[in-house]
Amino acid sequence: MTARGGGSGTDSFKSHAALAGGVAVVGLGLAAVTGAVALVLKRRAVRQDLNAALKVVGIIFGLRAVGVLAGLLGVVSRGMAAVPFIAGFFGVYFALQWIEVSYVMAASKESAGGDE
Repeated sequence: MTARGGGSGTDSFKSHAALAGGVAVVGLGLAAVTGAVALVLKRRAVRQDLNAALKVVGIIFGLRAVGVLAGLLGVVSRGMAAVPFIAGFFGVYFALQWIEVSYVMAASKESAGGDE
């Protein structure tokens, strides 16, 4: 991986660094948007009943499954390694899931009138 005149190694680094930065920005943006949508839907569902909350969990899981499938197909079709994508996706997924479950538990306690 040495540059052969003309600075092609530097150009390759810059393009790959820009690609990595772009992927990070898009990933964080999608994570924030799906997390916000999930919280809004779960807030509405908690006001109804447990079945509504479970339906929202299923819907959000389905949307995220479509997202991981689309991303995985995009990565594999470009000849890139799938493991870093999957690790990054599920690292964010588990953090968001923890936040969402924590919210549903707190909201359930509030609607039940305190310590339950």
